[in-house]
Amino acid sequence: MTLRHTLRSLRHRPGFAGLVILTLGLGIGAATAIFTVVNAVLLKPLPYRDPSGLALIWSRWSNFDKTWVSLAEYADYQRQTQLFEDVALWNTGGEVTLTGPEGHAESVSGAQATANLLDVLGVTPVAGQMFSAAEDVPNGPAVVMVGYDLWRRRWGGDPGLVGKTVQVDGQPYRVSGILPRDFRLPLEFQSRNSVQLLGPVQMDRSAPSRGSHCCYTIGRLKPGVTAGLASNEIHSLATQWTQQGLYPVDMRFQPFAVSLDDEVTGPVRPALVLLTAAVTLLLVLTCANVANLMLTRASDRGREMAVRAALGAGIRDMLRLALGESLVLGLAGGALGLGLAWAGVRVLAARAPTTLPRIAELGIDGRVVGLALVLAVGTGMLFALAPFAKVLRLDLADSLRAGRGQSAGIDRRRARTVLVVCEMAFAVLLLVGAGLTIRTFINLMRIDPGFDSRNVLTLHLSLPATKYNTVENANAFFRTLGDEVRKLPGVQAAGFARLLPLATEMGDAGLRIQSKPLAPNAPGRQADWQAVTPGYFEAMKIPLAAGRYFDAHDDLNGEQVIILNRELVKEYFPGEDPLGQLIQVGQDSAWRRVVGVVGDVHHNGLLGNLKRGWYIPQDQWSRAYGFPRRSAYLVIRTAGDPGALVGPVAGLIRGLDADLPATDIRPLADVLAAATQEQRFTMGLMAAFALLALTLAAVGIYGVISYGVSQRTREIGIRLALGSDVRGVRDLVLRQGMRPAYLGIGVGLAGAAFLARFLKAILYGVAPLDWLTFLAVPLVLLAVAVVAVLIPATRASRVTPVEALRME
Repeated sequence: MTLRHTLRSLRHRPGFAGLVILTLGLGIGAATAIFTVVNAVLLKPLPYRDPSGLALIWSRWSNFDKTWVSLAEYADYQRQTQLFEDVALWNTGGEVTLTGPEGHAESVSGAQATANLLDVLGVTPVAGQMFSAAEDVPNGPAVVMVGYDLWRRRWGGDPGLVGKTVQVDGQPYRVSGILPRDFRLPLEFQSRNSVQLLGPVQMDRSAPSRGSHCCYTIGRLKPGVTAGLASNEIHSLATQWTQQGLYPVDMRFQPFAVSLDDEVTGPVRPALVLLTAAVTLLLVLTCANVANLMLTRASDRGREMAVRAALGAGIRDMLRLALGESLVLGLAGGALGLGLAWAGVRVLAARAPTTLPRIAELGIDGRVVGLALVLAVGTGMLFALAPFAKVLRLDLADSLRAGRGQSAGIDRRRARTVLVVCEMAFAVLLLVGAGLTIRTFINLMRIDPGFDSRNVLTLHLSLPATKYNTVENANAFFRTLGDEVRKLPGVQAAGFARLLPLATEMGDAGLRIQSKPLAPNAPGRQADWQAVTPGYFEAMKIPLAAGRYFDAHDDLNGEQVIILNRELVKEYFPGEDPLGQLIQVGQDSAWRRVVGVVGDVHHNGLLGNLKRGWYIPQDQWSRAYGFPRRSAYLVIRTAGDPGALVGPVAGLIRGLDADLPATDIRPLADVLAAATQEQRFTMGLMAAFALLALTLAAVGIYGVISYGVSQRTREIGIRLALGSDVRGVRDLVLRQGMRPAYLGIGVGLAGAAFLARFLKAILYGVAPLDWLTFLAVPLVLLAVAVVAVLIPATRASRVTPVEALRME
């Protein structure tokens, strides 16, 4: 009976019911969608046994804040640490090529690890077993673990694959086992791709290298041990190693440990906390708006409640009626919100930055549905209190005598005014947050990456070692492909590089300057390092500051040459001409002549400081490092759409090697856009929340003033009858309507000034108390408030005395 009456009552007021359901749906939908992201990224445990007991070990020294671990350091950590149960090592091997009768040539992600990695992580293969420690030795057998997705896609999930051989880069590897479903290496959660072939490192533990930092290291902490305690221990070990002369004192070698949870989620936690706070404010603002509507509805139903009370209805009956109506509205809003959240999650999964951990796991699960249900029922219960509180204070005689034209009660008007103040204050907070993130994004877009990303196509090639087993045939392939690509119509320049800026991570390497020998025990000189072919600088439009670019004469048998960037020149050749200087790099004892100076490039991210860097010709790579360069990015500058060249370039690659797949094919503009994707994602959501908050605040202040005008129609008519002019009535309503707006904006600005300091970690090039943002936000809100108040004020000024008396 109560449900039928509730539905009938709401059906008679479809505008009110629809507005409440829509407002609730938007608020609950936004909150649920953001909670889905927070749940997947921050709340769900990582898919390892007791992930809180895992910690990564990093190296740090005077020239580098955070880098990898060397093989010798890993061996020392295994032997000498007391706070770790065990320590494992892995490195990413890049792309490898699968061939064989079971399918076409395919490039997949490969990596190498120590045999204890899965034990340290606490995961179990779905079939077979991890390769053994006896196989993880120098010149050991060729074995590999196959990723679950690759196993299902290429071999149809055949369990008989274990023990068989597969062709990897042209060599046979025995499959020892299948990795678990959704398995990722500890630092792959920020990537949409995961390792599909995992082989043994097969390091020489008797004489490991200490100088080459190339590997990731993770350890399982003993019970009760924190990453901070482990950091103290390995720092003490490093101090002993320095005292033993293994590292120069000036190097200030300081390894440290970071919990896996902090490593994976730490970089995105500030942005997600900001979005959670923003959507919470939006939800509170939504509730305030709906509460305002419910107060208005309660005021309109004063006589109805009085009649019910006069006819014998008890408080329990009216409470049941109020609860029924509010719960129906709350559940309907919750259902709409859940639907909007489902659509929003799909949009977020498609547009979220690839660096957001575990984004592929986004989904509406039981925890998310539970949150939506709690919000729906909770808001329904909350909104039932307003009319019920009115029933408790009901004066039957006054209510039955009251007419529609009678002025609103002071207590009800005050409550609605307080809600408008809150709405305006919350809108200020959201708009300030959005303004600061927008300003940050604009500043990021103004950063010069050091190259021109327009009309450039990039792709990655990895040559199998068995087929390209000599320096000559590896160099010949890249040289031939580059020459053929440059002949294609519309190609302006093309070249290869070891690593692609903003798409890969670059470490540093040592160099020696003939004219500037170092003092004994002085720390070595370090700089980022690249290997490129002729045409690369031209294709990237990296400016030439002095000298020349590489050309066809800079081959394996030509003069050994090198190009420096401006940062390196500024650091090591201040006030000097570096051209003609002689420099050694790598393992080569030959001196390289400096033939050019180029502009600086942001490689590891737009927000990082520019770093010293040097370039050598790719053909001369083997002279410096003892092996050919088989992996490289091809960069092609075109006169038009770079996508039009994908087909022709793929055809050229197939013509040279039918079994060689090209990977990571995308325009360079997409690479640059990806460098700011986290900021763009945060900015977009904050802007959407701010726009919704602005709309809700405008609707709230309009509703309060409009209702107040309708309640004061008789008063306004009498004022006009007694001689007040139209402008005076309009100004009166404007002044009274703008007071809560002024107060809300003032409170919101004070709150924003206090809270903005917590945004410092995600801002760039803008102060938390940015004067432009704090000036623009109140101006925008004042403009919106004036428009929202002006409409009912104008309507009030047009009331005639006859109409006012007729309302009585």
